[in-house]
Amino acid sequence: MPIGVLPRGTFNFFSRQHGLADDAEQALGEVLDALRAGSLRPVRVGLVNDRLFLVNASLGLYPRLLAEREAATRRWGRSRAVVLAAAAASLFEPASTQRLRLVDCTPGNAGAHPLMLISTLFVGANPLQLQAVGLREADRVGNGALAAVTLAPQTRLQTLRMLWHALRGRLAEEDSVHSLACTRLEVQAAGWRPSSRLKVAYDGETSWMRLPLRFAVGERPLWLVAPPQPQAAAAETPTRKAA
Repeated sequence: MPIGVLPRGTFNFFSRQHGLADDAEQALGEVLDALRAGSLRPVRVGLVNDRLFLVNASLGLYPRLLAEREAATRRWGRSRAVVLAAAAASLFEPASTQRLRLVDCTPGNAGAHPLMLISTLFVGANPLQLQAVGLREADRVGNGALAAVTLAPQTRLQTLRMLWHALRGRLAEEDSVHSLACTRLEVQAAGWRPSSRLKVAYDGETSWMRLPLRFAVGERPLWLVAPPQPQAAAAETPTRKAA
């Protein structure tokens, strides 16, 4: 399915990843020119239980953070400062935890990880977002993998330290953060009374989903309506023509 993108978000990770214009009017012109020329790029996408995401999907603390962020932006306006302040405030509130088992289903690397008591599971598909906080998996994600990041329950002091590492782009040094690169991941419930459903956020939307959750890199690409990439144009790489 062809898709055109305008940079109207807070951080615009997806459009920045693909070198699209930062200005909405300029980006619209580029999309229309590319559509007329039939210039499309194949883009890898992430899936969670067959729901598509381009930047990230998550469960636990992050869906709550999104809801509180939207409430803050409706009141104070959509800016990066407002978003970051709302996120920091959410992180200092008590968070629920979930005991889960992660099963790496990547071909050639299959295996179950130990049971984890976590407050958040974050699965990223955008290398720029991961680079910003200093996660090693950013390079793998740029080459078609997903990054699964877990956050253990924390005290307020530990949360403050984690935020400090994230702001400095050194989140990989935080003991409460664990990450891995994969192309397929299954999330299973554990414990005496495991939840049958969890709220999952994906690219700013939220939905209740039944366990197990299955994350994967989509087998088919999404076709981005955009000018040819400089290296592709130099190599005269053929593009798929729009219908």
